[in-house]
Amino acid sequence: MSLFLGPCKNILAPTMGLRNKMSERGEHSREQEDCQNAMTMAMLIQLQEEFETLKKSNEEELSMLRAENAYMRQRLNEEIVLNASLETFQLRTHVNQRENKEESFGVTQRKLPEISGIVVGTPARRHPFSETVIDTPLPDNWKSLTIEKYEGSTDPDEHVAIYTTQISLYTWNDAILCRVFPTTLKGATLSWFTRLPALSIDCFDTLIEKFGAQFATSRPHQLTSIALVNIRQEKNESLRAFMERFGRVALSIRNLSPEVFMTHMITALRSGPFADSLCKKSPVRLDELRQHAAKFMQMEELSNFRN
Repeated sequence: MSLFLGPCKNILAPTMGLRNKMSERGEHSREQEDCQNAMTMAMLIQLQEEFETLKKSNEEELSMLRAENAYMRQRLNEEIVLNASLETFQLRTHVNQRENKEESFGVTQRKLPEISGIVVGTPARRHPFSETVIDTPLPDNWKSLTIEKYEGSTDPDEHVAIYTTQISLYTWNDAILCRVFPTTLKGATLSWFTRLPALSIDCFDTLIEKFGAQFATSRPHQLTSIALVNIRQEKNESLRAFMERFGRVALSIRNLSPEVFMTHMITALRSGPFADSLCKKSPVRLDELRQHAAKFMQMEELSNFRN
């Protein structure tokens, strides 16, 4: 038996050695795998910790951003409310000023409705006046002038003369003359005034210059002193009737000098006592001529009455 096992041991010896080596290699491989698993687990734990730390940091930053956003939203709402209040106040002030100015012109301004605290109405009326003119207040208890409103078909110079005559009873303030003048216009003339460029009227002279130039075609034909040459006292025309007729024509002539008036009137008289008296003693001033003519008118009328 021993003789039989001896050769077997010699045969199995290499096989057992190979198994031992394989077993050692397996154990070494398992140790390496366990080590790698441990390292992987450690890395996962570290990544998890870093993720948690980053998540916490992001949450803190997000919380700060949310708080800052809420603060900014609150400030924005406060500013919106403040700006709306300021705009409302400014609009109310502007409307009140316009109402006061229009009331001073004698214009009744309708009550503007209020919607959510904001005054709503038609836009402010345009005007061409400078700030100095428009900011000048009208006198207390100012009343509109009793003057026929100009519509563009008659003499613009006559309208200005009537206007200045009436308003001079109350004031000669240049800015007030500018502000009140538009209230004497109507129709196309008022439309023309409202279309003048802003800030283009700074004084009454400028306004009248533009007004006269715009409606220059409405002026009547201007007579000259030549129109007096053709006037003659008729044979049966009384001195009073002649003086009135001659005076009407003379009034329609611009810048007629008293000397030219007297020369043409004396020339136009027919022969008679009045003309003879003027030849003997010619008057120096126009008022002297009129006074002298008034005496002869009375004498002529008294003589006609007796006859």
